[in-house]
This record gives sequence, structure tokens and C-alpha cells, in this order.
Amino acid sequence: MRISSVLVLALALVVAGCTDRASAPGSDALDPAAQVIRDAVQVHGGDRFDRIQVEFDFRGDPFTVLYDRGRFRFERRRVDAEGRTVVDRIDNEGASRQVNGAPVQLTAEERATLETQVNSVVYFAFLPYRLEDPAVRLRDLGDAELEDRPYRMIEVTFEQEGGGRDFDDRFVYWVHKDDHTLDFLAYRFHVGEGGTRFRRAVNRREVGGILVQDYENWTLDPEVDDVAAYGDAFAAGRLRLVSLVELENVRVSTP
Repeated sequence: MRISSVLVLALALVVAGCTDRASAPGSDALDPAAQVIRDAVQVHGGDRFDRIQVEFDFRGDPFTVLYDRGRFRFERRRVDAEGRTVVDRIDNEGASRQVNGAPVQLTAEERATLETQVNSVVYFAFLPYRLEDPAVRLRDLGDAELEDRPYRMIEVTFEQEGGGRDFDDRFVYWVHKDDHTLDFLAYRFHVGEGGTRFRRAVNRREVGGILVQDYENWTLDPEVDDVAAYGDAFAAGRLRLVSLVELENVRVSTP
């Protein structure tokens, strides 16, 4: 399932994102929404992501994520139905695939699917890291309370120019006002039949200088028109648990 417009933007934006974050002023020049996201990024790992290698397993497939001063590589290894080892990679040069060690030619549709599947895992795994990318538009939706804790609600949408195939996706993030952690998010996606989801962060742990967290994946029947309303629906106990999104065997090192 293709989730977010920024998922397919890593090739174009990762260098700009790292440079922008490193050179931006500390706080005075940021509007309130951008400051909330800046504080959250720092708490979750911040500059550690400028040079880092993270390995983890997601639904049985090993992933490797590398950021190294503007260079990056996202890699997924899997075994296909024929027992072949498939390595899907996205880096500064583009998307590629190897099968049993040999490169294969990808159609435009196969390349788009590869980018979406690999990027979506990486994007959600390391939120809120990518929320300072140039195509991201932030809007402060004000204060909220969930599970008796104070939050700032931040809306994330995307510029059409540079915003990817799904630039009209919409996200809402609940960032703890004191701890600056990303604890909840909701989003609308438009691919396929479209839909909405609400995620609650669980099993938060620090690994190698970054915060790693899993997510409970919830929905509402019928779905909400405005994903910002998911907070009230969750508080009222109206949501249905769909799945658990887990990162396993997380290992962090410096490349």
C-alpha cells in the first residue's frame, strides 16, 4: 500500500533535507509548527541521522538503512516464491534490484512499486525524521489531550511541485508538549480504494542514539472524513485495531 507522498521523494530530497536541517537556525526563525517538528526530530535522534547505519527486520525481511553525510541507501532482502534471494535497493543513483546476485531490468511499474514498498517502511520506521523535507507543509492545529497527556497537533501536507505521486495525502501528528515525542499519527491515503489510519506508538526504546518505536495500527468503521478527528474517536474507544507494526532485531552503528 502506497502511504505518503514523501515516500517516493527520498532520491530527490534526502540531501536537501540533511543540508536544511544542519544549517537552519535553532528556533527564532521557525514558526510554531516547524518548531514542534524540529524539537521532535532532535528528541528522536536528530543529527545522529546524518551519519548512521540501521539494520532491522520487518515482517521477516531484513532491511539496511544508511545515511552518510548526504549519501543514503535503503535496502531490503527477501526470498521470493521461487526461493531466489531478491535485494531491492534505493540510493542516490536510483532504484535497482538484484536476483541471486545478478542485476535485473525493472519496468516503470516495478520500479514504482519497489520505491513505494521500501520507502514506506523506512519513512514510518524513523518518523519524525523526514518531516523537515522541503516538500513538507506544516500547520499547527492547536492543543489536544490523549490518554491524559498534553499534545500539539501538527498537520502535514505536501507541495505538488516535488511532492511525489501522492502529494494530496494528509497526515496529522500528535507530539507530546513536554517530552517532544511523536506518540500518535493519523493519515489519509488515496491510492487503490483509499482510506485512513490511526497509529499509536508502543514499545519505544533507545538504540544507538535514536528512538525506535513500534505502532498499533487502528481504523474506524465507517472511516472519518477528517483524520484530525481520530484523536477524539480513539479517546472514546471507537477504533478497531488492524495490526501491529513492529521493527525487530534493530542494530545501529556508524558507517
